Amino acid sequence: MSMRQRFAVGGLACLGVVGGSVGLYAVSGPDNAPTEIQVEDTAGILYEPDLRAAVEDIRFYEPTTVAVFTNRGGQEALTDDYALNDAVLAYARETRPDWLSEDEQKWADNLFIFGVDPEGRLVGTYFGEDRKVGEGTQLDIQDAAKDEFRLGQWTEGSITGVEAAAQKMNAPWIRTVGGGVMALIASLATLLGAGVYVGVGQRRHSKSRAARAAGDHSMANVVRDYEATEMNAKLIPQESRYGGAMLKRFDTYMTGFRALTDLGNEAKAIPESRYDSSAAVQTLTDYRDRAVSLDELDDVIADTAVLLNMDNSWPEAWSRQVDPLRSDLEGVEGLLSSTLPDSARGLPEGQQLREYASEALAGLDEVRGQLDQRTITADDALDRLRATRDELSGYLDTLAAAVARSYSDEASEQNMMGRSMREARRDRRGPVTILTTVDPGWRWYSVESFRTGYSNGRDEVDRARSAASSSSSGGSTSGFSSSGGSFSGSGSSSRF
Repeated sequence: MSMRQRFAVGGLACLGVVGGSVGLYAVSGPDNAPTEIQVEDTAGILYEPDLRAAVEDIRFYEPTTVAVFTNRGGQEALTDDYALNDAVLAYARETRPDWLSEDEQKWADNLFIFGVDPEGRLVGTYFGEDRKVGEGTQLDIQDAAKDEFRLGQWTEGSITGVEAAAQKMNAPWIRTVGGGVMALIASLATLLGAGVYVGVGQRRHSKSRAARAAGDHSMANVVRDYEATEMNAKLIPQESRYGGAMLKRFDTYMTGFRALTDLGNEAKAIPESRYDSSAAVQTLTDYRDRAVSLDELDDVIADTAVLLNMDNSWPEAWSRQVDPLRSDLEGVEGLLSSTLPDSARGLPEGQQLREYASEALAGLDEVRGQLDQRTITADDALDRLRATRDELSGYLDTLAAAVARSYSDEASEQNMMGRSMREARRDRRGPVTILTTVDPGWRWYSVESFRTGYSNGRDEVDRARSAASSSSSGGSTSGFSSSGGSFSGSGSSSRF
């Protein structure tokens, strides 16, 4: 079935079953800009131009005055759950009496206040009587901003909080949780069925088309270079350690070329209208992967012939073998000085890696000079490359373990960091070179894999800490302490 047919079938189903619910939902959307935006940034943490611009674009169900208030509660606020509630009320009484009702016992009508205390780690929401929502909904609004607040993104978090409140205050039935659930139940089966039906087809179609294009490109290169690859293979000295191993790979190339020709004809026979089928995706993906693999292999066969015979263009062939390793060694200093946290930059394992990288770079230059003077064979030079790569991996392994230990005193967090760094190393696919071609199972630790593993591990630990912080913070604190007197305005705060 073509994508056009998929869209038609899915669209008709959705139109018939979901149209009524969607139509009702659409006509009940918020369309009121904020009546007024008031920013009282006493903590000095907001970028007011961005905040105002974003809030002006938010739409409310009823005309609403939006106030954003920040306050530094100090150390006391870390243990006083009422600190932000009381601070907002005190500020209103002293500076913003327009936030209060005429009897000063509630918040003014049409008003929503969003507050944050960066020192007390508190976020609060406060509502005029005609804008108030339940305590559970208040906590939902506060929770919406917490991820950004935990990252110190105070302006962005405040915008998110105001936007969440706009979606909740005075929402019509169809846009409440209860109304949405009922409408969802009526429409879910059709929407899911149609969405999956169309979405799967679209993803398959895109994947098939991209695979076909990449396969055709690599196939054209393979066909163009076929005769040259045969000639290069004949020039590879069989007595060479790497030459003998590469000739075995050439046998694979010849078998693969014949299979690729047949697979290419099969791929071209698939009409684009069938690209959304799983069979087409499988065939075209296989075609692409085989074509790319052979395209890479013929290049390496050419480099092998040139390097082992030390032909005129051997420097370029050698550069293609050594450049990935050189890049890693040159990246060590940036890893140690920029990627790692301050606590890990003075580790002795880091200094050992730095010294090794400097020595290894000098060693690569030495090998290049020896090749130029013909005092070392290409086989021995490739052996030196492999040994250097393995030694670098050992130093990075040692540093990874030290970084995990230095990042946290908690064994569980050290394990998270160590696991992430091991997974990043295991997932690494090396560049296609003579060394990786003659030994496809060879693996090593690259600087980029180290960076990725460290970043993933840090994120995992931070998420675990945030989850623990959230679970320990409990729910929201509503009302005000005794300092609030008889004030009974709607509002609450919670910790992030």
